[in-house]
This record gives sequence, C-alpha cells and structure tokens, in this order.
Amino acid sequence: MNKEKLKIGILDDDESKVTQIMCKLDEGFINAEPGKVNKYSKFELMPFELTVEENIEDVTKKIIELNLDCVLVDYKLSSYETVDYTGVEVVKHLLEVLFDFPVFILTSHEDDLFNKEIFNAYQVFDFARYIGEKNERIELNSKIIEQILKYRNQQDAWKKEIKKLIPVAGRSSEIDERIFELDSYLERSIDGHSRIPDKIKRELSNDKMSQLLFKLDELIDSEKRNNE
Repeated sequence: MNKEKLKIGILDDDESKVTQIMCKLDEGFINAEPGKVNKYSKFELMPFELTVEENIEDVTKKIIELNLDCVLVDYKLSSYETVDYTGVEVVKHLLEVLFDFPVFILTSHEDDLFNKEIFNAYQVFDFARYIGEKNERIELNSKIIEQILKYRNQQDAWKKEIKKLIPVAGRSSEIDERIFELDSYLERSIDGHSRIPDKIKRELSNDKMSQLLFKLDELIDSEKRNNE
C-alpha cells in the first residue's frame, strides 16, 4: 500500500536529539493497539532536520519553502550563543505567519515552560518520555497526524465557502465581509508574509474586488497544485 507522506520538520540545536526524534517518527505506530495501527496505517511521517538560523524570520521562511506539514521545536535552543530566541518564540512567530499551523514543542524543562510561558498544553510534550515511552510516542505521532488533517480540512472548508460566495460577491456587505474574512484566514494559513492587510481589502473598489476574487482563484489553484 502506498502511504501518504507527511513532512515533519525538526528544529533542535542538539544533533543527537534530532536523530532520536527522527527514529521515533520512523517507528510511527509500532506496537500500538490494532485500532490505532489501522487508523494511521496509510500515513508515513517523514522527518526533515531544520537549521537553527540567525533569526526567526529565516526559520519560518524555510518552513514555508519546504512545504512542511508540521514542525517539532525544541523549547530552549540554548546551545547556540548567537541565537537570541527560544523555541517558544519560534512557535509563536510561526503561528502568526501560518495561521493554526500544526506545531509542537518538545521540552526537557516542562515545569519551566508552564511557569514562564502562556501556551496550549496539548502542543507540549516531554522529550524524554517521547523517546523512552511507547505510549507517549504513539500519542504524539497520532496528534501530529490529527492536527495536519484538521489544518487541511479547515483550509478546504474555507476554500469551499469562498467558491460558493464568489458568484454572489457584491450583492450585500455581509457577503463581501465574509469573503474578506475567509480570504484573510486562507492567506494566513498558506503564507502570512504575502497577505494583503484587512484594512486595505475593505477599502477596495468594485474593480479591485474583482481583482481580489481573481487572486483568490489563483491562490486556491496554486495551493491545490502544491498539495498534489
């Protein structure tokens, strides 16, 4: 059976930890209960090592260029003296650029993270437990797949609603406002670097509105080609 390959980026400043994470992604759902094996058997988690760049912008641009499906980030990134950002800061910036993108933090400093950071608990996993415990490996690997599918399904839902609304654009302010909103969500989920600010969109004339709709069609078609 041909498996669907999901590209998982790993951002960690410790080469040995990167290797261990890769091994656990490769193990997938070995020794999982039959129900989980059947549920996730059509997917293959493909690890990609990411370079710790000089600044956060370069990290997020590389993630977009590689068209990754999910990213695992080390909490501290502390061994690079020239880097002045943490893994948490990378994640927060990434989520500003790629709305609701699937991303998880692996940490050996769980208490430190929860005491000092405001973060969603479901996105945080203990590195040692992921490496050493079967159930933790299965739990994170399953969440990776589930979040990727959720992300894709949400994009598809936005695209379908936009396509439904495009033929009736201009008939009411409510319809146009919803198109602007959906366009903003979709742009941010694909590449927030190139999105048009919402304020500018709301000031568009009818001609510019047509250009926006044309751009939306191109955006949807481009994203479809990238995922094929």
